[in-house]
Amino acid sequence: MRQHGARFLAEILSGWEKCTKILYIIAFLNEIKINIRRITPEQQVFLRNAAFNYGGIIWRAALSILLVPVYVRHLPSEQWGVVAFCMALQSFLTLVDAGLAQILPRDIARAGASANLCANTFAKFSRMYFFLACLVFGLGQISIPWLTSSWLKLDGIAPSDLAFTLRLAFVLFFFQFWNTVHLGYWNGMQQQHRSNISQVVFATLKHGGALLMVLLWSPSADSYLIAFSSGAAIEWLCNRRLIANHLPHPPYKPTFSELYATARSTVTLSLGVLLGILVSQLDKLLLPGIVSIDNYGRYAAVAGLGLAFLQFQSPVVSALYPRLAKELPVGATKSLHTLVLALIATNILPCLIAAATASWLLRLWIHSPIIVSIGTLPLQLILLSIAVNSAYQIFYQQILVFGDGRYVMCINACNVIVVAVFIAFTAPHLGIVAGGAGWLLGACVQLTAGLIWVFFRKPRMIKTKSVS
Repeated sequence: MRQHGARFLAEILSGWEKCTKILYIIAFLNEIKINIRRITPEQQVFLRNAAFNYGGIIWRAALSILLVPVYVRHLPSEQWGVVAFCMALQSFLTLVDAGLAQILPRDIARAGASANLCANTFAKFSRMYFFLACLVFGLGQISIPWLTSSWLKLDGIAPSDLAFTLRLAFVLFFFQFWNTVHLGYWNGMQQQHRSNISQVVFATLKHGGALLMVLLWSPSADSYLIAFSSGAAIEWLCNRRLIANHLPHPPYKPTFSELYATARSTVTLSLGVLLGILVSQLDKLLLPGIVSIDNYGRYAAVAGLGLAFLQFQSPVVSALYPRLAKELPVGATKSLHTLVLALIATNILPCLIAAATASWLLRLWIHSPIIVSIGTLPLQLILLSIAVNSAYQIFYQQILVFGDGRYVMCINACNVIVVAVFIAFTAPHLGIVAGGAGWLLGACVQLTAGLIWVFFRKPRMIKTKSVS
């Protein structure tokens, strides 16, 4: 009887303990629910956008990191060099964007809830993107003979064999560049989940198609470009249909005078941003004419791994920029403080850690002793430059909000000269290391200029705005 009583008492105590644990869990979940209810609608939008931005960036970066070693292994070195050049050409040609991708979300955000005003803004920018895409596509087709015969240092590839590949590269640019207006519209409307879902789905389809073409059809740059060009055209069509369903009908058709007025109002800031994009593309522009195409392909692989870290800036910046555009002009700094903490946690510290372990990362990522031996130092320099550039973003976003385009133009014009001269003089001696060193030099120049703006120019601008 005593044993049965002791067992019964033990069962009661065990049951009581389980009930207590369940009550604790219920209380904990209830506390979380209460805290979630305290989150304001504005904070919910920010958290949603940041989450989708990070998800999209991680997915696309993972695709690149996982598949680049496969492309390097299955494509001949000169064919991978051509692919790397065509992808670099896409990045370089975004110069014609001239900052529109950063101005469009700002203007859409300021249009607010007015459907007609948002539709008019979208229509104007869409027409401008179309004209620019047509201009670059036409000039690109004309320039192909010069690119194949005079610029690229080809080894084992006839210029005539490369012409078709480059024509495909300009087709890819046409649709990919025009599609930027759709992403900018969603970002400005703070519907960044739509932008990221679209980019993730079509990046996966493009890479999947390219991989199948390379493995099952032909291990060549043509296979890669056919898959990506087709995917970009389908992506543009689907995004256009999605946005058209939410805009007033019939669609607004801007006049030439309206397009000219929009371009004129943003010309100074656009020129400054254009020069900034040029700084980021100088290594891709200059190195193919100095180093061999196979070495350039190795540099592009290493730089791609490094620049994957750069993409982790954009989720927070894109999520916070519409709020910064509203808060900073009236003196509010809450979103700016959030930006500082987020950039340190998600970009600056990870880049410093990755730079310290660069050799190990390369060995883990790509099983090529040649790339590891010649690519470690450039990768370290690129990672350090991204950390410095992340610090500069804290000041650059403020400059964009206040529309100080003249200062941006001066910073980036100086940077173009400094970095271009540095790479041109050092690349014949340092090889691909000059590309990483140029990145770090340019980032340091930008950060210095950002600090000067905060301490000497920003107070005067705010004072002027408050007086007016």
